Amino acid sequence: MPSASPSTWLLLPGTPLSPAVWDAVRAELSERGQVISPEITPPPGYADADLQARLAAEVADSAELQGPWHVVGHSFGGQVALELAITRPDLVSRLTLLCTRDTPFPAFDAVAAAVEAGSVDVDGTLRRWFSTGELQADGPVVRYAREAVATADRASWASALRAIAGFDCSQRTPSIACPVTVVAAEHDTVSDVGSMEAMHRRIPDSEFVVRAGAWHMSVFDDPAALAQVLGDPAVPPKRRL
Repeated sequence: MPSASPSTWLLLPGTPLSPAVWDAVRAELSERGQVISPEITPPPGYADADLQARLAAEVADSAELQGPWHVVGHSFGGQVALELAITRPDLVSRLTLLCTRDTPFPAFDAVAAAVEAGSVDVDGTLRRWFSTGELQADGPVVRYAREAVATADRASWASALRAIAGFDCSQRTPSIACPVTVVAAEHDTVSDVGSMEAMHRRIPDSEFVVRAGAWHMSVFDDPAALAQVLGDPAVPPKRRL
C-alpha cells in the first residue's frame, strides 16, 4: 500500500449523493495529487445510531491510501469528516467542511419518515440546494443531483437523514487540532450560517467563509474554483469562492 503524499485528498459526499458528485472536482485535483472519494452511502438496514462514526471508521480502514489526507466533506459527508478528524487525527492533515454542522437537526426525523414512505419532492429538494440561476442553467451537477434524488434508495437515504437529525459532536469538536476551513452558504437552511459559525468558533485552528448568494450545493456548480481552493490552502478561500 503506497504512502500518501501531502497532496492527497479524501472527498466525502452528502446524502443521497454518491462519489460522482465530486467527479469534476476530482478531475481538477488529480492533476495535482492523489484523490480518494469513497462510497459512504449506508447500506439498507444500517442502524442510524452513531452512523457517521461507524462510516468514518470504515473509511479509515478501507481507504486505498494511507494518511494523512486533506479531508473534504459536504453535508452528511462533512459529519463523517468531523468524526474522522476527531477519532483518527493521524489520518487528517487538513479539514475542509462544506455546508455541514456538528449539532443536531431534529426536523430531519420527519423528512426521513416522508422519504421512507415514498414522498420525495425532487424539484423542491433541488430548490433548497441550488439558486434559481443555477437551476435554470441546468448544469452537470444540477442534472446529477436531480437524478440522484429521483433514484435514491429510500431506506438508505432515510437512515442518513435520521443520523443527521440526532448527530452531535459539538463537545468533541474543540479537540480537532489540524487546520480547518469552514465554508457556509448564505441561503442554506439546514447547515445555516449561524450553526456553522458556532462550529467554527469551537475549532481552535479554523477559518470561516460565507459564500454570499449561495445555496446548499452551489459550491459544486464551479468545480474549478472549488478545486483551486482545495489545492492551494495558503490562499484564503474567501478570495476565490
